[in-house]
Amino acid sequence: MTLSSTAKAIVGVLTALVALFPLALVALWLVMFFGMMSRTPQDAPFQAFDAIFGLVFPAMCIVSVLMYVMIAFYVTHAIKNTPASDVVRIVALLLVFFFPYLGMPAYYIIYILMAKPPTWAMKPQPVAP
Repeated sequence: MTLSSTAKAIVGVLTALVALFPLALVALWLVMFFGMMSRTPQDAPFQAFDAIFGLVFPAMCIVSVLMYVMIAFYVTHAIKNTPASDVVRIVALLLVFFFPYLGMPAYYIIYILMAKPPTWAMKPQPVAP
């Protein structure tokens, strides 16, 4: 299954969003945590949490739905990608399903981003006599 360069770029951005969003949440939490620790007791530490929650919670909901959409895309792409090695496709789909933050970028790099996938990721071609 071949994608246009525009479709590859869109899939790449969405995959990066799904893969990097948890890291952004951890970084935001660390900033909030250390900011709260440096305040004096008279400050209102939870006002910042309330303000951030109003922005982060809807983003978390959207990224959760996006993750399932991307899983469906990768499963469909792997099913239609018949020249790919069966073993590599199965392992990649298991990674996409159980560890989407690692499996999606790996599958994207191997089968979508590269113009020609590596030979170890493809079915062996019969040698013409």
